Amino acid sequence: MKMNAFTIDLSDVPPQSPIPKRKCYMKEGASKYTGVSFFQQRNEWAAQIMIESKRQIIGYYESEEEAAVDYARALFKYKGGVCQQSFEVDLTDVPPQPPILKREGRIKDGTSKYLGVSFDITNNKWQTHINIGGKKRRIGVYENEEQAAVDFARAVLKYKGQGALEKAREQRLQNSFVVDLSGVSSQPPILKSAGRIKEGASKYTGVSFYKNQNKWLAQIVIEKKTCRIGCYENEEEAAVDYARAVFKYKGQGALDEAREQRSLDKARVQTQFIIDLSDVPKQPPIPKSSGFIKEGASKYTGVTFHKQGNGWRAQITIDGAARYIGYYKSEEEAAVDYARAVFKYKARIESSLVFDLSDVPPQPPIPKCAGCIKEGTSQYTGVSFDKQKKKWKAQISIEGKQIFIGYYDNEEEAAVVYARAVFKYKGQGALHKAMQQNSCHSHLF
Repeated sequence: MKMNAFTIDLSDVPPQSPIPKRKCYMKEGASKYTGVSFFQQRNEWAAQIMIESKRQIIGYYESEEEAAVDYARALFKYKGGVCQQSFEVDLTDVPPQPPILKREGRIKDGTSKYLGVSFDITNNKWQTHINIGGKKRRIGVYENEEQAAVDFARAVLKYKGQGALEKAREQRLQNSFVVDLSGVSSQPPILKSAGRIKEGASKYTGVSFYKNQNKWLAQIVIEKKTCRIGCYENEEEAAVDYARAVFKYKGQGALDEAREQRSLDKARVQTQFIIDLSDVPKQPPIPKSSGFIKEGASKYTGVTFHKQGNGWRAQITIDGAARYIGYYKSEEEAAVDYARAVFKYKARIESSLVFDLSDVPPQPPIPKCAGCIKEGTSQYTGVSFDKQKKKWKAQISIEGKQIFIGYYDNEEEAAVVYARAVFKYKGQGALHKAMQQNSCHSHLF
């Protein structure tokens, strides 16, 4: 039995002043008061309060102010008798402080170079926040980035102390490792293994393309920290400097090891498993079940469309590893070779299970027990609603695998077909057992 909802009783609470939101938290069309929102379905203002981690409705009101007053009264009664106004950061008694610069590796394109400062796209201004007591507090909005950073430093001094301010500056100095290659001779770049080069990526180790600056970026990991070497117009120049950095900070041995690794990878590629279908006769493609074909995907098993190569790709899993068969211009050609690979490496072609219920008489649907029916789901076992196709779908589990039966416009029709499938593939006993189980459950409610 469902328990009655918590009831807000304000009959013994005197009127309280509404609690206005701070300007920075007001969105267009929203209330200017805390605890109040506009409920479009009823075309009224709703007042709500959180009590014991649950949202409780206070009431619905024609007037925004009336809703705000009742929220303040509820806060007065249920949260200790004090309506606290928003925390205000007051820096009038704090002298100017030098801004706290971020360390170089943490400055992203378009962000501030100062700690505690960010750019507000909506207002087209700089804003600054500080965490006090586990809560994010807004300090202010500024035209100037430096002014925002100065006020953040003042807020740290006032609310966290001189020690916290000094610690923030010390951390930046400790973390700002500078890669100096002034005394290092030129080194040949370290090429990546062919199998590790992705489209659009660099062919050199330690180099990546930095889209924000439209340049090549060289970075090295030193003592588990990624250190920036520099940005370059030229990919090869970035790769040379990465090799120089490895030579200086990790030694000649690390540089030689990186080059040897590429040779090992190359040898490994040459000895990879190769699919050989020269001795296999042509095989008919293996079509997917209609319910498993997604838009833009292949209608054949083992075949996918490869956008980068602009062609069809056939792959097969052998010993738990995906093995590449080949690229094809034709989807059918790829499917034929996949079937040939299955024939050779898996001994038989596994076609999808096709349901034939022509010899099965109609069966009554299997209703779910009342407590198992969720809102928006089917009332019958084995049936679900497919939102994309806007049809009812019937599926059955056979030998631990979910097998698609079909799509239906009518929920009852899908349920009847599911029951017929149970009768054919699992037997009359399984059908009766499912009926009895759901019947027993329904008596409990």
